[in-house]
Amino acid sequence: MRVLIFEDDSFSNLYPLSLLRGVFDIKCGVFSLKEKIENALKEKYKVLLHCRKQLRNYLAEVYTENKINQLSEDDYLFLNGRIVFPEKTLKYFANKFPKDSLMLEKDLVIAAKISKEKIGSFKEKIEGAINDSTFSEQDFQPLNLNVINHNSENKHPQNDLRFYIIKYPWDTIRYLDDFLRDDLKYLLRKKKTRKKTYRASKLINSKNVHIAKKVKVHPDVVLDAKDGGIFIDENAIIEPFSFIKGPVYIGKNCVIKSGTKMYGPCSIGKYSKVSGEITNSIFHSYVNKQHDGFFGHSYVSEFVNIGADTVTSNLKNNYSKIKVFINSRIIDTGMQFLGSIVGDHSKFGINTMINTGTISGIFSNIAGGGFFHKEIKSFSWNILGRETTKYNIDLAIGTAKVVMQRRNLDLSEAFEKLIRNIYNKLD
Repeated sequence: MRVLIFEDDSFSNLYPLSLLRGVFDIKCGVFSLKEKIENALKEKYKVLLHCRKQLRNYLAEVYTENKINQLSEDDYLFLNGRIVFPEKTLKYFANKFPKDSLMLEKDLVIAAKISKEKIGSFKEKIEGAINDSTFSEQDFQPLNLNVINHNSENKHPQNDLRFYIIKYPWDTIRYLDDFLRDDLKYLLRKKKTRKKTYRASKLINSKNVHIAKKVKVHPDVVLDAKDGGIFIDENAIIEPFSFIKGPVYIGKNCVIKSGTKMYGPCSIGKYSKVSGEITNSIFHSYVNKQHDGFFGHSYVSEFVNIGADTVTSNLKNNYSKIKVFINSRIIDTGMQFLGSIVGDHSKFGINTMINTGTISGIFSNIAGGGFFHKEIKSFSWNILGRETTKYNIDLAIGTAKVVMQRRNLDLSEAFEKLIRNIYNKLD
């Protein structure tokens, strides 16, 4: 049997996180949805990926070990790429879920197990001959699968399965505490760590502080794991006078700058450099926030630069539920705390004030010191007091190349083509 992680037809609801990546590459804790599935199943099953046709060439370049939009004759377990499956649930689907069955949550496809005798009808769909190649319930109907409707309110063993539907980008923050604690448990089982008492540093509940190889923790650091574990991954640096309260994950080669105050749950992706006050947030990878300023209940994508003293509000003055603008629609998140969802390669100037529940697209520039509108368009140039203008695509790509080269990365031809395609489709 093979495992196919697929995109469904609601990928646009995950804007801006889904613009430059498959929905399965969105971080939910330490790991992306794809990585969570691979952590649980990769040793026994080959994992393949299905994505929008627009992403195919770029993702084929990123994931050389995973076949992209290709199908061979075999039994398949289909898993929705915007569902977070805990390890126990994944093993149920792999080992106990009946063959030729489909699980739905209302009309949402959660998973399907399809025999090789029936899989051939998906070949054209998977391999991209159809422009709109994402999946919905209707695509599975011709196979006459046994439909299992999941409903946690009904007392049935299959309804006890735990999973999280990432319907909108802020759901990554809504469930972050659960995601992070599950991922930390996995890391502690799989990775070799060391426990060391650092001179003039304080470890609270030291048995839950886990430090990987070649990590440097300076003196005068407090690591408080009383309410949740702290995992510091390889080659990270924790500078003096930092306070970190778990649950927290700090990725490989991160630098936590002097004076940082971090209150979990927080997940800081590899090669990020952070300072200031951070709480309940996901920083994807290569995030640059090296100065003071508060970020809370936020998701910050790759290669975002946050200027000195830039802050995001995560709570309204009247304590009401937060509404956001996404794809020009107003949506009530039902959350009392929500900061910002920031797309890749966006930049914030010094002293920028980011409103509660702001959605900022990719390659946006924001500067000027005051509050901006809560919907910041992709490729927009926003200077407070001036009319918003469209970012010149050649300048945007030129800056991205410089930023990536500073981290010893190249902006590939496939990635540049994807960026330009998105730009050309803007209104």
